[in-house]
Amino acid sequence: MDRTTVGSLLRTTQAFCLQVCEKETLDFGIAYYSPRFPRLAEANQFREVVVSDAAAMATAFEQAEEWFRSHGLTCMRWAPAEGCDAAILGSFLIERGFHEERFSVLHLSHWPEAAAAKSDIRILPARAMRGAFRSTFLNSKDESDVGGAMLADAYAERLDDPQFDMFVAMQGDTAAGRCGLYQVGDIARVIGPNVIAQVNAGAIQEAMLRHVLAMAHRLTFRNVCAQVEESDAASLLHFERYGFIQDGRIVEFARREG
Repeated sequence: MDRTTVGSLLRTTQAFCLQVCEKETLDFGIAYYSPRFPRLAEANQFREVVVSDAAAMATAFEQAEEWFRSHGLTCMRWAPAEGCDAAILGSFLIERGFHEERFSVLHLSHWPEAAAAKSDIRILPARAMRGAFRSTFLNSKDESDVGGAMLADAYAERLDDPQFDMFVAMQGDTAAGRCGLYQVGDIARVIGPNVIAQVNAGAIQEAMLRHVLAMAHRLTFRNVCAQVEESDAASLLHFERYGFIQDGRIVEFARREG
């Protein structure tokens, strides 16, 4: 059975959700939820949504809102199933406090040429650098950031999963970013890279991306994918320089804070 790159991305997202959330199938999709992370969109969302028209969307929204409310939670994100018309969701959800997020789906078409590592940037396993890894999620201006702390906790729970390899980019003693490779069956999904350093950001991103691609190459994965926000032209260009091509789009809807 052929699988699209969008389908591969959605499969890895579903697998990640199942590691940090519980799930329940509703009439129009699957509710992923976690009372431990009530403010985290990644842990409280309605995915694989299938609606055919505005009337079905209204019913789906009412059911989902009531379901999350009955569990003391708020649904923070809606994600249509592959093949579902995202415009049906968008025209309804945007009027109710959600905003649209568009992601370019990328597929690795060829392996990049090997290059010497940057001597001042070290890419280290997050399992061995948990404090540094956690710091990459927190707002540098506000280390009490609740959302960042919850996301850090959700990722930290996965660090001992042998299929979930996360890394920290270090410049000297400072955490400069994070990246990862998530393996789901025959799919290798690049996570990040997320750069937090203000200086030499391009070199840090390059070092992290090269590191996870070298790992995927050693593990002989042929299906390597990633997603990048459509508005992030610099990151899109960076991925394309290292062998990725655009192969679809994912549209989701996130609830606005407040």
